[in-house]
Amino acid sequence: MDIIEQVGEQLALQRARLGISLEEAAHGAGIDPERLAGGEEGSVRLSEAELGELAGVYGVDVTAFFGGRTTPLSYLFGA
Repeated sequence: MDIIEQVGEQLALQRARLGISLEEAAHGAGIDPERLAGGEEGSVRLSEAELGELAGVYGVDVTAFFGGRTTPLSYLFGA
């Protein structure tokens, strides 16, 4: 599983933890629902700003999407 898929899994888990729909999460973060769906599937690399907005909606730090680590450069820049 690559880092984009790992982040997607964490995005979905955090949303499920709150029991909110994908549409509710996307609306709260100001992200298109289809883009968030792609992020959860691991087919779309969300920006650092988008991840920050989602972290706010989910009540977690952005590091929660990366196993408690800071955002890896490999995620941000596709390296």
